[in-house]
Amino acid sequence: MICIAGRALAAGPAQAYLRAGEHGQALLMSRLGECYAVTPKHVIADELFATLVGGSPGAPQGDGDLLQTFGYDLSILRASGELTRQCGGALTAVPALGQLLATADSGVVTSVNGDGSISRRSVTLTDVGLIYLRLRPRSMDDQLFKGLSGSLVLADQQPIGILMSVDPETGEGRALRYDRAIEILRPFFGLPASVVREEEKSTVDTGSGSNMAGEVVEWSAPPLSAEYRAANLVDPRETETIWLVRPEGFPIELVVALPGDKAHVVSALRLVGNGVEPKTRLPRDFEILVSNADTGGWIPVRSGSYFKNEADKLVEFAPVRARRIMLRIYSHWGDTEAIGLSGIEIPALQ
Repeated sequence: MICIAGRALAAGPAQAYLRAGEHGQALLMSRLGECYAVTPKHVIADELFATLVGGSPGAPQGDGDLLQTFGYDLSILRASGELTRQCGGALTAVPALGQLLATADSGVVTSVNGDGSISRRSVTLTDVGLIYLRLRPRSMDDQLFKGLSGSLVLADQQPIGILMSVDPETGEGRALRYDRAIEILRPFFGLPASVVREEEKSTVDTGSGSNMAGEVVEWSAPPLSAEYRAANLVDPRETETIWLVRPEGFPIELVVALPGDKAHVVSALRLVGNGVEPKTRLPRDFEILVSNADTGGWIPVRSGSYFKNEADKLVEFAPVRARRIMLRIYSHWGDTEAIGLSGIEIPALQ
């Protein structure tokens, strides 16, 4: 079983058993010759040091020194010792999980025991959200429990989540989506928050001269004033005109109609934040939906997070025919007065 798990995760993170404030699990990822351990913050608690046991024959030992904690109960440690010889794959681009999660209904939670052996528990995916997944054990032998926090969740041999907690009453687990976790960690290494894998990219015009966004036709929240109306989002002046609403009543929705009374093939949407100050007014978690109908018919195509250090964010997805595109905003960066953007662009296919 250990060999099978090792081969399956060769290009992904390795795993380790972790002892600190509590005991739990850690994912091992490499970056520029160093090995890092990622684990839920509550497993570390108030400790600055952790002991690690690798999930492979011989149970290689290692130490972990806390480097930083993040939102969503994540922390990262610098790993040292023998187990770093078997550190996982490099922390590179954010994986595109939308298509996989749209069809997957089951998965496997893998964890490392204190003796280095691997345990696998089969689960059913009961809910797939923008940030979290809900997991239900498939049998009594697959029960989830405290001490498994930080375990890797797989579907079709691909990482899809990190187990964060288990409900003691229902036995259901909650996992942070793996793509969200990578987005959160990348800025720590000075990397852009969201980079789509090359094989997932569409051929789109990434310049600013071919915007197919026609008109903002629907919005769920009124502007702060006439100066900040939704129509500003498709104003070619962008940073001179911005859209602002009060950050309440989430999700906040905006619908952009494409030009003409016909469907267009689209594969990307760019969110522009230049000119929005302070940056805590930018949206954070969002979802993109498309429709080829005049009313209703919404299909989710992509979700993501807009980070404060990004001037704009190009969100790419598989080409699809659409007449309207919806931006659905789920959260923001903390400003209590306003949330907004300076533009929405829909690049034309080359």
